[in-house]
Amino acid sequence: MSLLMAISISVGILSGLWGFISASLGLITWVGFIGCTSYYASGGKFIGFKKSILANLTGVLWAMAIIKFSSQFTSPYAAFIFTGIFSFVMCIQAKFKLLEFIPGAFCGACSVFGVNGDWKAVTMALICGAILGYSSDMGGVLIHKLFGKDDNNIAKNKKYN
Repeated sequence: MSLLMAISISVGILSGLWGFISASLGLITWVGFIGCTSYYASGGKFIGFKKSILANLTGVLWAMAIIKFSSQFTSPYAAFIFTGIFSFVMCIQAKFKLLEFIPGAFCGACSVFGVNGDWKAVTMALICGAILGYSSDMGGVLIHKLFGKDDNNIAKNKKYN
């Protein structure tokens, strides 16, 4: 069994569990999947786990800033102006190593907008999603160690065999 197959099995099982658990606990299922996606898109492993959570949560913060600042002005253009300002911030924060995952910030911000500013629910679901991603990745590695076998014909530099 290849590592890709093992991770796919782990993702499938844990995603089904996440759907059940999130629905049972009233968490926003799709936002959790955004957190999981951010984990994998950030490169995975523990560093990807940290980067995805930090980037997602800064996106939550910047989205709330857009909402708050936009509501302070009567101009219909205020939301556009603050969206531009904080979109710049979501990109420029990448100067910091742990905030370099720019798409993660936009994932966090879009999730807040998608639930009309319920940042607490988004924060919880994004963190759970990152945990889902990390757990499914590590679960796949474990499945591969238990049931996989090395294939010498596969290039060693590929992430997933």
